[in-house]
Amino acid sequence: MLTWFLLLTILLAAYSLEVMGIEDQYPLFWSLNTSLPMLVGPITLLYVLAYTKRDPRIRPSFVLHALPYMAFTVLVCIKMFVSPENTTRATITHIEDGRDPLFFLFEQIRIVIGPMYLMAALILLRKHGERIHHYFSYTENIDLRWIRNLIRMSVLIWVTVIVMNILSNWNTWIPWRWGDNIIYLTVTVTIFANGYYGIKQQIIFSPATEGKPKPAIHPPKEETSLEPEATPTQYLKSSLTDQASKQLLEALLSYMEEEKPYLDGKLSLTQVAEELGISANHLSQVINSQLGKNFFDFINGYRVALMKEKLQDPANQHLTLLGLAYACGFNSKSSFNHIFKKMTGLTPSQFKKAKGA
Repeated sequence: MLTWFLLLTILLAAYSLEVMGIEDQYPLFWSLNTSLPMLVGPITLLYVLAYTKRDPRIRPSFVLHALPYMAFTVLVCIKMFVSPENTTRATITHIEDGRDPLFFLFEQIRIVIGPMYLMAALILLRKHGERIHHYFSYTENIDLRWIRNLIRMSVLIWVTVIVMNILSNWNTWIPWRWGDNIIYLTVTVTIFANGYYGIKQQIIFSPATEGKPKPAIHPPKEETSLEPEATPTQYLKSSLTDQASKQLLEALLSYMEEEKPYLDGKLSLTQVAEELGISANHLSQVINSQLGKNFFDFINGYRVALMKEKLQDPANQHLTLLGLAYACGFNSKSSFNHIFKKMTGLTPSQFKKAKGA
């Protein structure tokens, strides 16, 4: 995240120098900065990986994503410092005017590479949304919806860049300075939005801690993978027999009825597995194969059933729907309404009215 902020800050600083008319006094800075937009997409993708993968460490292979930037920067530096007959301003103009075929090619790459990476990041977020339903009973603050919205804002930046290039650089429909101002205003808004929501984001898949295992927000690494879907073929090599699976299901259902863990709004698969003394993988297999559900639907099914009971109890008429929802283990009004309607076909208000409560 800090790298992402630093990158956009450098872009804004470079634009400030350009507006002040002194960018040609810092040829090295300009040479290193002119192709920085090529890194916005890769950095955004790595940012998403840091929140959605168990092991967010930077790998050497990630350097490959920076190859277009490095290639264009080397080309610019050669042009800038190996052509002493030209002034710095003349060289900058030659690079930016797009008449040189090679620089024109890199300019087009610089424009399209960002949206490609942003689309890849959105695909990762979609898979993440599917995955958390197998390990959590809630989605608040872990579905990364805010990152999805910020990526959409970043897509808007690139759309703005393309549109402004068409309107001000390739044509003269609006002054080119206005176009650049609009682009960097959008960048500034994105920085502030990302900073605000990024600070509020909690850790989702945190690294394993030493010592005694504790209820965690993700399954232990040695016990489970983080695949978004579980299919019968994935359990062919499982050590869990059908008879053992049915016994674990009985233990699970008994635990749910007696202990009512679903009242915990942040219940996770790992916590239930630890209480039952089994691996998270085996518990996930039991829920998927024996009940045909993921963990999210399994737990929220209990919450909805309890909510239906409370709505039909005349003793709860003085309580609000939201108050009852919190008492049943839901974390927010929006998720409660969505899950309840998905499982019953009615909104809570419609259900209450239909039952005459």
